[in-house]
Amino acid sequence: MPKIVDHEARRLRIAEGLWQVALRDGIHAVSVRTVAAQAQMSPTALRYFFTTQDELMEFAMRAVADRVAVRVRARFESAENPDGVRRLLEELVPLDADRRLEQSVYLAFLVRAQTHPGLRAVGEEMEAQLADLVGRTMELLRATGGLGEGRSIDRAARSTYALLDGLAFQGALWPDKHPPQRLKQILRDHLAELATPSPES
Repeated sequence: MPKIVDHEARRLRIAEGLWQVALRDGIHAVSVRTVAAQAQMSPTALRYFFTTQDELMEFAMRAVADRVAVRVRARFESAENPDGVRRLLEELVPLDADRRLEQSVYLAFLVRAQTHPGLRAVGEEMEAQLADLVGRTMELLRATGGLGEGRSIDRAARSTYALLDGLAFQGALWPDKHPPQRLKQILRDHLAELATPSPES
């Protein structure tokens, strides 16, 4: 009987190989050869799935987004109070090795996207999706009683989005200086501030 190949599993194995190369050696080290070696397959086999390096990068980035989306979706379904919303937002912060890997690959992808128009479009799409997610999270925060009187959902979303960006950057690049407990406390402090009445109300 002919050998059955699980193409989706093979593509995910390639994406994971790319993440590991980018994390270990930097985005400049990502190539068909290095990713194929990390994924323990031949460059020819890898090119069967991805004909260009940008296709490979785009798939790896979307795979990262899919991993995060699965976790966030589960948190949305169980967030019945402000603590549940906080735990949802923590899925976007590099608090463990897996999330640090995701954030490191994401940052590396954004750097590469600045000089690759096709990837830039993907990056902008994902940034828009993340901004929308934070906006919906702020709506959930209000619904669960975690947004103070007079506070605008739009302004809360903008400040939270900027904070998450900073936490992701610091936690991914300098984990020793910004350990998980510090990142979590900064997020807690921010949400505690959002729970108070607006100074303008």
